[in-house]
Order: sequence, then C-alpha cells, then structure tokens
Amino acid sequence: MDWSHVTYLRVLIRPVLIASITIFICVFWIQSNSSDIDIKSAQHGHQLAVQSVQLCPLISPRLIGWTNLSLEAMSAISKEDEGIVELRMKQSGVKPGGRYEPSRCQSRHKVAIIVPVRNRTEHLAVFLRYMHPFLQRQQLSYAIFVVEQSERSPFNRGMLMNIGFKEAQLSQEEYQCVILHDVDMLPEHDGNPYTCPEDGKPRQMAFSVDHWNNYNSVSWNFLGAVTAMSANDFQRINGYSNAFWGWGGEDDQLFQRTKSQNLTVVRAFDGTVSQVVHYKTMSHPRATPNPDRMSVINEGWKKFQTDGLVDLRYTRLSLKLEPLCTRIVVDIQPYNITT
Repeated sequence: MDWSHVTYLRVLIRPVLIASITIFICVFWIQSNSSDIDIKSAQHGHQLAVQSVQLCPLISPRLIGWTNLSLEAMSAISKEDEGIVELRMKQSGVKPGGRYEPSRCQSRHKVAIIVPVRNRTEHLAVFLRYMHPFLQRQQLSYAIFVVEQSERSPFNRGMLMNIGFKEAQLSQEEYQCVILHDVDMLPEHDGNPYTCPEDGKPRQMAFSVDHWNNYNSVSWNFLGAVTAMSANDFQRINGYSNAFWGWGGEDDQLFQRTKSQNLTVVRAFDGTVSQVVHYKTMSHPRATPNPDRMSVINEGWKKFQTDGLVDLRYTRLSLKLEPLCTRIVVDIQPYNITT
C-alpha cells in the first residue's frame, strides 16, 4: 500500500469534515434561536394586539336614538322567523347563552341582565329580539340570564332575582353589575344607559313608563321594574328578600335595604323625564296582589341580614345555553325565614 496516498486523503478530508461539522452546528443554532425568536415575536405581537384594542368610547357612536315600539312594531318582532332571528344574532356576535362583547373595542362595562319569568313566552321572545341589538349599540359586554320558575308555588320575583345573581356568579364571569329587568319592559331610546352604576349608587331606570300616567315620573321611593346595581352593592344589601310570594312588595323592601346600607338611589340624567328614559310596557293581565305583602314589608327591617342571598334555597331543574339567553329553570318552595 502506498501510505503517501492515505496521508494525502487524511489531509484532504480533515478540513472538509471540520467544515461540515461547523456548518451543521451553525444551522442547528440558527434554527433553535429562530424558534425562540418566533415565539417571542408571536408573544410580542399578541401583546401589541391586546394593547391595540382601545376602550370603547364613553358615548357609543352606534346609537340610533328613539325606536318605534307601537303594538304593530312589537307584533312584527314577535312574528319573525325564529331561525332567521337566531342566525342574525349569531352573525352580530351573540354567543350561546346570550353573551356578547364588542369586537372592535374593549367594553367599559360587563353587565349581567337578569330576567325573572313564568308563562311569558311571547313577551320573552320580543324582549330578547329587541334587547340584544339595543345593548350591542351601547357597546356593552353582557349576558342575559332568564330565570324561569316552575308551577308548584306562587311566583316569587325577588327570589328569582337572587337566583339569577348567584347563577351569574357561578358562570365564573366577573360581572361588574346586574340589571334586574322585568320581561315586559322595553326601553324606547338607546341613549338610556344600561351601563354599570357606581358602587353606592344603584340606578332606578324605569321611572318614566307609558302606562303610569303617560310617562310621568313614579314616586321617589320606587325601586322596581328595571334597576341597575353594582355586584358589590347587591351583595352588601343581601339581595332581595325571599319572603314575598305572589305579586308585590319585594321592590319596596329592596328600597328599604338600600337605605339601611346608606346607598343613594339615583336616576339616569338626574331623574329628568324625557324621551330618552321612556319605557314601553307589553300588556298582560294584572296579577292578584299578595295580601300578606305589607306585613312582610313591615317585618323586613329585622331580617335584612338573614333573609336574602345568604339563605337562598332552590332546585335547579335545568340550565341551557340557548342562542339568545342562558335559561335557568328552577323549583322554589316557601321555607321559614330566620329572624
């Protein structure tokens, strides 16, 4: 064997091997660092995207003002095809459970709308179809919780409101406030703010209603029909009383509870009656008043701390994330309210 050729090959191959190894190491280093750079770039891009979503304006540019809510208009809303309505709502951004948040800005308010019902199918259909576009024009982040009572006991609006509040909390969404809303009440003007009130200042919203003396203001101590309250304040007053079975009384005692905790009930636009704060009422048979409501109201001062959210008892029969609302069906029964 000619060893000179072997030596020559070693001399020739060694730098090639060294160069190949060097190139491999460089390529591996570049790829590894490129992945890190991509990850960091993606993270940075996400941060920039989050930062680029500005808060929604204090006054939404999407407001249209007054809406005609004549009997004919409401009838037309109720007769719309359900599938077409649900498709339109989905395209507008409404998610299952009746949840919505603006896509082009970050809402300043996260609101839970709580609606107690029983045997009000037609009213609920009109309410949901009307209120979603209304709330969206205000650029709110919101969800609509419909709490439906079974047939076994007299209607208890206050307890259903408490249940809606608790179920909204169980949804693990951090709602800043609740709007406690009767299903037969529709705001006529989208300049009527469904925003969250300040802590300590619950807002009485339905104080100018069509069937109450042709939109004249209700009494100063009325706190019902449509009321906005911060989540902190609703906890602070222990919610509604659970003791009012049948029509009437629970909103009177709600006002007492706010006063007992030194909360100041306010009205939109300082209580000025104008078209902006008008409400239209969907007609329905008048309920029979609860004959015991006055005695329950008079005894209520002694039970604020023990009758309400803290002793709430109910059986949830179903919870469905429907296209336009979170529907919660419950069974509730009278029980002894502790003193």
